Amino acid sequence: MIMIVEDEFLVALDIEGIVLDCGLSLHGSYATVKEAIDASKSTLPTCAILDVRLADGDVFPLADHLKFNKIPIIFHSAHANTSELLNLYPEARICQKPTSQDELSTALRDATRNSF
Repeated sequence: MIMIVEDEFLVALDIEGIVLDCGLSLHGSYATVKEAIDASKSTLPTCAILDVRLADGDVFPLADHLKFNKIPIIFHSAHANTSELLNLYPEARICQKPTSQDELSTALRDATRNSF
């Protein structure tokens, strides 16, 4: 189950389509850090695609929670500082917006390869 955390509705819809095209199921799509943290406390996703800047702040509290639980993370953001993110989350994959569907699909398959 893939968690999408994206506050731009149309971008979230595009990502949902990519997830489903990869044959994966959705954990849900969340527009805020708070919604995503609350959802992950009841059921952890198998992977998460995270925008960095959201309406209620940066995604790092959620990313820390996911990292602690060994959930693969894909950062999908125009505001990503790649070196900073890789320093904090060395196992994460980073797709800078705008990202092609192929690039995000590949990152998603790589991140979920060992989750099945």
